[in-house]
This record gives sequence, C-alpha cells and structure tokens, in this order.
Amino acid sequence: MKGTVFAVALNHQSQLNHWLEAFQQAPYKTPPKTPVWFIKPRNTRINSGEPIIHPIGEEVQSGATLALVIGKEARKVSKTDAHQFIAGFALANEVSLPEDTFYRPAIKAKCRDTFCPIGEMATTSLNAPVDIITQVNGKEVDRWSTKDLIRDASELVAALSDFATLKQGDVILIGTPQQRVTIKPGDEVVILAEGFPSLKNTVVAAGGK
Repeated sequence: MKGTVFAVALNHQSQLNHWLEAFQQAPYKTPPKTPVWFIKPRNTRINSGEPIIHPIGEEVQSGATLALVIGKEARKVSKTDAHQFIAGFALANEVSLPEDTFYRPAIKAKCRDTFCPIGEMATTSLNAPVDIITQVNGKEVDRWSTKDLIRDASELVAALSDFATLKQGDVILIGTPQQRVTIKPGDEVVILAEGFPSLKNTVVAAGGK
C-alpha cells in the first residue's frame, strides 16, 4: 500500500444528518449529490506501531475506518465490476483536527504529519457489515458499523475511478461517523474489527521524544 490515499467525507448517515440543515444555507444552498473526496498525502501515512504526532495547542480526533486497497488499475469501473479491482481491506485511522465547514478543503485539519495510520491488509470481500471498534488505553470508547455507510465499497470505487485512474496499491478510506474520539499525548489508540489485524498507535506530543 504505497499508492495515493483517497478518502471520502459525508459517507456515514450520521454525518449527513448533522450537516443537513447547514447544507440548506449559504454558501452551500444544497447538500452534495456526489461523493466529497479529499486526499491524505504521503506525509500523513504511518504503519501500526508508529507514533501519531499531536500538534501543540490543537484538539486531535481519531476517526477509525477501513482502507479499501486497489488490486489492479481501475478506470471508469462499473459498480457491478468494482469488486474485481479490490485486493482487500485494512483498518485505518483518519486522524483529523475538528472540522466546522465543508466549504473549503480541510488541508490543515486532515494533512498533518502522521495523521493516517493504516494497518495490514486482510483479503476479505466485506460482504457482511463490520463493527469497527476504537479502544483508548484499553477501554472501548467508540463502535460503529459499516451498515450505516451511505455508499458501499463498490460504489466508491466506481465513483472515484470515473474521473481518476486508480493504480494497484492505491487506497480509499471509506468514511467515518460524525462522532469522533478526542485523543491526547500518552494515549494508546487501538482500532479493532473481527477478521482484521489490529491497528495500534501511541499519541506523542510534537517535539517530544
């Protein structure tokens, strides 16, 4: 998984519900009708066991999710055929500062160093819903199910490949709920789901040892 990490916003029903009233007002005027994409650049990407750097003076939030891994080049793939281009899935953490708008790209919130831990891939088709669990310091603090996603994996591959050629090793983060978990220096954050290698990272203060 050394390719581009794409991510989709507003793909969990709780997010859309939270923002629906705001989307009726200026500057939006209407809710988005297509997936809202962003990218987690290379500086954000870390593996399980590596530290998440907590910027001084900021609130940092954990966003447990799944990373869909592309297995072969995909361009203008249909939803029906999309499964043929998915190599598997891995646990991921779409770490972010809090967001208060979708009007401008959230580069400063989303693209900080170490803000995208991704675990080892499991070769699963994700045919059944999966519960994604977040533990902080050994205590469960969040759990959500992929059944509450608005667009499933095949729909996301079809939508993204419609305008971007996806390469082997590219990744799509499939979404997070509106409710996130605030994390702080010293925390051990573990993401779990049945059938997946766990994703474990410790939070360290920027400039710390």
